[in-house]
Amino acid sequence: MNTPSMKILFITWDSDQTNYLENLFFPIFTGLQKKVKCEFYVLQFSWADAAEVERISNLAIQLNITYVHHPAWRKPHPVIGSFLTTLKGRKAIKKLVQSYGITHQMPRSTMPAMMVNPILGWLKERGVKTIFDADGFPLQERIDYSGLKQNSLQYKWFKHVENKLLKRSNIILVRSELAKEIHLKNIGNQYKNKIFVVSNGRNKAFFKPDLVLRERFRKELSLNPSTVLWLYSGSLGPQYQLSEMLRLFENYHSRNPYSKFLFLVRDEAALKSAIPAHLKACIIIKSVAFNLLPAYYAAADLGISLRKSAPSLAGIAPIKVSEYLLSGLPILLSAGIGDLEKSIGSERFCFMHHDYGEERFFNWLTAAKNISREEIRSKAIPLFDLENSLKEYDLAIKATNE
Repeated sequence: MNTPSMKILFITWDSDQTNYLENLFFPIFTGLQKKVKCEFYVLQFSWADAAEVERISNLAIQLNITYVHHPAWRKPHPVIGSFLTTLKGRKAIKKLVQSYGITHQMPRSTMPAMMVNPILGWLKERGVKTIFDADGFPLQERIDYSGLKQNSLQYKWFKHVENKLLKRSNIILVRSELAKEIHLKNIGNQYKNKIFVVSNGRNKAFFKPDLVLRERFRKELSLNPSTVLWLYSGSLGPQYQLSEMLRLFENYHSRNPYSKFLFLVRDEAALKSAIPAHLKACIIIKSVAFNLLPAYYAAADLGISLRKSAPSLAGIAPIKVSEYLLSGLPILLSAGIGDLEKSIGSERFCFMHHDYGEERFFNWLTAAKNISREEIRSKAIPLFDLENSLKEYDLAIKATNE
């Protein structure tokens, strides 16, 4: 039996409800394990309950990924609990490195960076390479949406932590060329050769148009053949512009009274309470298993990916965009999201939200129904297929040995 040449420890810090680990990273890690001589180990810090941890653990076992959960403490205060967790986290990382013979560590974002910075010397002594997954701009996002002040001690400390690992890591992963440019302005152009852009690809064999599923699930949703179904899939929060989505849909629905809006979200109760009474009859809210997503996408006519305009958008690549387009859905998109405006903003299946004019949008949506789903998909595959992501990750990881 061949021993894998790389044993990669992915370190992540999450809340109690995030599902990107199983939806985004597990498929990438599984694909890399099949294509490259490597094994993935995941150390997740979160405050998820026991049932959620067990669910993720069982999924990891099925995918041949070693998964370890460590509780992220929230008491006696979230800040104090987080600090204490990072101290414990260093020991947890060391233990896993020694137990499994880890060759590469991949901390994702700020809190894991805080854990690994103090032990980088220890890791280097053991030949462990560092891949910093600088996914998005989490500190800027907290300024943009959560009230963190740029002149606060907390921000300055976190920024110091981030910059330190950006400079000391072997390679850096980002999700857009814009993110790469911003980091280089921050840390210096001498680091440009170690920053790699990787995409959030999805499995094109899983997300695809399907006329049989479309008919079946539209019947399940009690839709007639002429009903235009809007779709939003993913998390909801202040940055996702729920009120704007509802405003646009209400304007459209006033002219197309049979139209419906389907939300696929995890927290159904929170969304239901935010829907105005006069729209409740035309809004469908569901929380569905991941394996059912393609069926509901097949039933829809428009995918929506809106974000409140903010500097942090430059660093992200929403996975829902990949899913929508591989499923052949035309898309309503906000400007400033990573590299998306440059890559798909001028395509006829994409309507940029900053161009919004009621008549223009309605006319575009009417015309978009006549665009072949296979045409949309064919243009999406070169940009959003999982196979492309695997090649990008493979190239980046191999660069750690150069």
